[in-house]
Amino acid sequence: MALLRFAGLSRRIYLSFLLAAALPTAISGAIGIVYSLNALKQETLTSVEQEILIRTANIARFFAQLSSELRFLSQSDALHQLHEVAARGTGESSVAASRERLEQDFSRFAAYYPHIYQIRYLGPDGRELVRVDRRGETIETVPAERLQDKSDRYYVVEAKGLAPGDVYVSPLDLNIEFGRVERPERPVIRFATPVKPLNAADAGLLIVNLNADILLDQIQQLADARGGIAYLFDRAGHFLSRSAGGQPDTFVMQPIERLRSEFGETVLDEVVSGGSGTTLVAGQIFSFAPVTPLDSQHAQTKTKGWVLALAFPRNRLFLSIFNLSTLYIVLLASLAATALGGYLVSRRLLGPLDDLSREAEAVAAGDFTRRVRIEGDDEIAGLGERFNIMAERLQELVGKLNAHRSRLTDEVRARTDELDRERAYLAAVIQHTGDGILAVDEQGRCTLANDAARQLIDGLERRRPLVSWLPQWPGLAAAAAAAGAYRGDISLAGRTLALSITHTSDGGGEAFIVVVRDVSEERRLLDERRELDRQMFQMEKMTTLGELAMGLAHEIGNPLAGLKAVTQSLRYESDTPSHLLEALGRMEGEIDRLSGFLHTFNSFAAPPAGAPVDCDLAGVMDDVLFWTRKEAHGKGIELLTEIDGVVPLRADPRQMKQLLLNLVINAMHAMPGGGRLRIGARLRGGEVVIEVEDSGAGIPVEVLPRIFEPFYTTRGEGTGLGLAIVRKIAQDHHARVEAKSEPGQGTRFTLYWPAAGGAHA
Repeated sequence: MALLRFAGLSRRIYLSFLLAAALPTAISGAIGIVYSLNALKQETLTSVEQEILIRTANIARFFAQLSSELRFLSQSDALHQLHEVAARGTGESSVAASRERLEQDFSRFAAYYPHIYQIRYLGPDGRELVRVDRRGETIETVPAERLQDKSDRYYVVEAKGLAPGDVYVSPLDLNIEFGRVERPERPVIRFATPVKPLNAADAGLLIVNLNADILLDQIQQLADARGGIAYLFDRAGHFLSRSAGGQPDTFVMQPIERLRSEFGETVLDEVVSGGSGTTLVAGQIFSFAPVTPLDSQHAQTKTKGWVLALAFPRNRLFLSIFNLSTLYIVLLASLAATALGGYLVSRRLLGPLDDLSREAEAVAAGDFTRRVRIEGDDEIAGLGERFNIMAERLQELVGKLNAHRSRLTDEVRARTDELDRERAYLAAVIQHTGDGILAVDEQGRCTLANDAARQLIDGLERRRPLVSWLPQWPGLAAAAAAAGAYRGDISLAGRTLALSITHTSDGGGEAFIVVVRDVSEERRLLDERRELDRQMFQMEKMTTLGELAMGLAHEIGNPLAGLKAVTQSLRYESDTPSHLLEALGRMEGEIDRLSGFLHTFNSFAAPPAGAPVDCDLAGVMDDVLFWTRKEAHGKGIELLTEIDGVVPLRADPRQMKQLLLNLVINAMHAMPGGGRLRIGARLRGGEVVIEVEDSGAGIPVEVLPRIFEPFYTTRGEGTGLGLAIVRKIAQDHHARVEAKSEPGQGTRFTLYWPAAGGAHA
């Protein structure tokens, strides 16, 4: 079969092109190799070595120029003035003025050198005093609050040991900001020189950060120009590399030991020692030359410079174009013979291929009815037959695909219409529902909101953070994300809103669906119902207490009266022993105390009906102070009254006196070690505002809500009815009483009492 395939068109093409092209090309190639290999080898070695030397010399000149500019900048008046002002501490305004002038000098210097992206001046303590950064094409001055302490950096410690005028060059490493490697990574070389004005005790430090791309770009250009691998070695035994056409890798200095198996100990030792040369090693051309960062007079560098090297395969010599006249003549003759032979062969053999190409283009354009007709029994005829079979099958397949595509198009159109109707229905439901509906993304931005939500949350806008209108959102979102959902009420703009937050997540990220409802009226009605229930319970309790008080007064009061009469009779008998007289006196006192409690309890539970009249508050107050002034003086309590003239009010004078007396006595009990008791009254609108304020220890927060409850007291000797009677009397007179207290700040009771008829402020 192999012989049959070779007997037709293949044999004729092979033999024709072998005679017309292969033999002349082989002869000319052999001649070119013999004459040009040695010359090309020597020329390439010399060219590579010269290119390495030129690049290293250019880099060294740039470093020398930069160090000269750095020394010149260190002698500027603005720099010396800032150093002296900062050392004297003459004031913030002087330091700021000197810093602004130096920032301008630094900005001009950075603008002139595009490879410089940072200029700093450090004080003797190692802290940055002035700093200018390059951000792209923009020169920025770093504000004072962002200046850093660099006293612990190795290059600061090493550079401070130099004499003024000397320049320090750091190794090639990554820049560090605020204790971390700067991102994206930025390789850097630092130039530094001490600054010490005349009569200065300590020297500052002027530092320039040079973008290491000036070295790395040279390496990449060298690799691209020669199609090899360029290396940068430092004298400490590390290197980095760049390949031709490759993307810059992450900045990593690797140990030189990784290359010893490839280039050998001798060559690498010469590289590290700072030598130069070009050699053939391990099938590669390897050329290297040192880069000296500074001149020998001012060279102060830990790195002692770098070495730039290039390696590329030796066999690239054979891929170059031979520059010999003999070779060109032979090649031209071979090309002419090849062109003539190809033309003659194509006229005879390639006509059917042109027909096949035209029909193939028609089929590719979509006309599957086209067929090719080629006569003969060779390979091209067989190819034409297979082409016709392929075209027929494609025509059948395309017909089926078109029918299937039509069905799919109809199904997609029907499904799309159905989805559009569902979407429109859902949008109408969301838009017209009474509850507010919002969609919030994981950044807290509102991505969807219906009209109800915009009415409930005034000013709400899409694509804006929800926290701008709902300050509680971060906490609510965290709670919903932790539990999967959140239900609760919040207060917003004087309204109570009920929130229902559902946390969702899919491939696109996390989100929240929020349903908002205004429940202010519901909560108000609920609070009113609770207050009504509490008042009804209080009325039932007071009714029960009244019945209990009358029963106690009847069942206990009468026996107590009899006991007191017997006790008094025995005390006045002439033959009663003295030790019984003392016991009888104590018994009579306990009977009086129990009678007083029954009287107080009965007064609270079933008080006598009051007879409100227009009364003078000042007169009632004088009577109260008459009975309490002596006790207050004995406890060291200062009594102050602030009553605006004659304040008329509508009250039962006896009950009003009892109310004020209870408040004053209660206040004095709160100040056992002395203090100040202020009683004030003023007319406001149609009511009289009465305040009783003490400077005692105050009432604990957890106790304050219960102080008006009957029988609740924090004193062991109290009955717990004093403040309950105060509120009862106030309610009977259609007044109200409030209490405010802070622990350690005292307590203030405020009464809002109806004024006498016609009295207004």
